[in-house]
Amino acid sequence: MARITDDELDDIRARNPIADVAGGYTKLRSAGGRLVGACPICGGRASSQRFEIKGENFVCAVCGDGGDVIRLVEKVEGCDFRGAIERLGGRTAIDAARAKELFDERERKRLAREKTSADYREAERKRLHRTWKQTSPIHDTAAARYLEGRGLQLPQRCPGLRFAPAMPYWHGETVDDHGRKSGPRRIHEGPAMVGAFIRPDGKFGGLHLTWLHAMANPPGHVAKAEILDPDSGEVLNSKKMRGSKTGAYIAIVMHDAPRRLVIGEGIETVLSVWTATQKAGRSLDHVAFWAAGDLGNLAGRANKTVNHPTLKRPNGQPQKVPDRFPDLEDAGLSIPDSVEELILLGDGDSEPVLTEYAMERAARRYARDGRVIRIAFAPSGLDFNDLLKAAAA
Repeated sequence: MARITDDELDDIRARNPIADVAGGYTKLRSAGGRLVGACPICGGRASSQRFEIKGENFVCAVCGDGGDVIRLVEKVEGCDFRGAIERLGGRTAIDAARAKELFDERERKRLAREKTSADYREAERKRLHRTWKQTSPIHDTAAARYLEGRGLQLPQRCPGLRFAPAMPYWHGETVDDHGRKSGPRRIHEGPAMVGAFIRPDGKFGGLHLTWLHAMANPPGHVAKAEILDPDSGEVLNSKKMRGSKTGAYIAIVMHDAPRRLVIGEGIETVLSVWTATQKAGRSLDHVAFWAAGDLGNLAGRANKTVNHPTLKRPNGQPQKVPDRFPDLEDAGLSIPDSVEELILLGDGDSEPVLTEYAMERAARRYARDGRVIRIAFAPSGLDFNDLLKAAAA
């Protein structure tokens, strides 16, 4: 069989509304404006509401399967893609008028999805910005004591970091006894260090959150909070990033037109280098310090993925990692034109090949005539905070 075109696939889906096809496999009912029922793939109680029709797709919260009407027929009938196409009536001839109609409908749906996604991101950004405006200066707070406990000093003016005395931690979804979902589940609330991501356009983009816990022993010591999943008992990450961090940074030290810029992955990494430089009495005039949040955001998107030289997937195939060469359509971080020297910090306790490739990718992405780029790696197995604490011991 020749390759099936997008127009032919859209025509098959249009001729076979997923609610009609699913209704032939399981009894669907309306619940809160949704079509739900027992999953025809994995079974389950009809009252569970775990199988749901969402637009032109299905999803099952039990078996985790989902997809379009073709995928549904594949899974229920136990056939392959071509077999599902035949069961749905097969291909039909499509003339130019029908092809244009299908193309226009695809574009309408694509634009609608993009608008919905953009509207959601902007609403989330505004919610997070309101949270940011309700936080307090970080100095003389539990967040400052947490950093001090790691041997870190805070700049007198640190615009990107603040403190929240009671930040909720959301994890999973709230589900009642009948399986109905009613939004995210709050499982913890406590003090948190809060970082603001600034987008390339200069606007607020999102939050970096680190939940904290005051220790009874030693008195006054503050550590990262230990937050447990109430269902599994799993220890959850005490750090979260919300909103959009792509191309954004957290300003640890800011200058209007810095001549030197130091960028690292994490807040503690960047503060460690700032603290060490401060203690050494070196000039910090016209030097800015940024945290990127994670390695991928610091380096930007790669032009392709390549085989890791040693790591393997469970099936024995090489693990894929982002290449050391950037996709130049992705601008990455917006480095000020005034920067004459860019220093990139690579932690030695991260996966070495991934980190090395990311640092090289960043160096190539941000290279400009007259700009010096240096990559500073912490020793293998250590990060810059380890080095700072060892020097103070």
